[in-house]
Amino acid sequence: MTLLEKYVEDADKLAQDVVNAWGVNMQAGNGDLLSSDFKELLDKACRYRTARSIADNHREFNVLNEQAVAEEQRARLGFAKTYKTFWERHQKN
Repeated sequence: MTLLEKYVEDADKLAQDVVNAWGVNMQAGNGDLLSSDFKELLDKACRYRTARSIADNHREFNVLNEQAVAEEQRARLGFAKTYKTFWERHQKN
């Protein structure tokens, strides 16, 4: 399993971790100090969580369509790629 595949598999937990990190920083008054890289990662996490929520709601009511599934998959992969890039960039620092 590649690192990207692992991030895709763990996307729910990782997205929650990103949102939690944002919340902690906002509560501490450090919102202005968040990097543009982190803000991009947060945006992708939120987009993924929204797409996941929509797909889950459609699943619950048995009205899931290909478009919702495709959007969830695109958002999940987009988040995983952004997370991988962010992680690699910040591990070198």
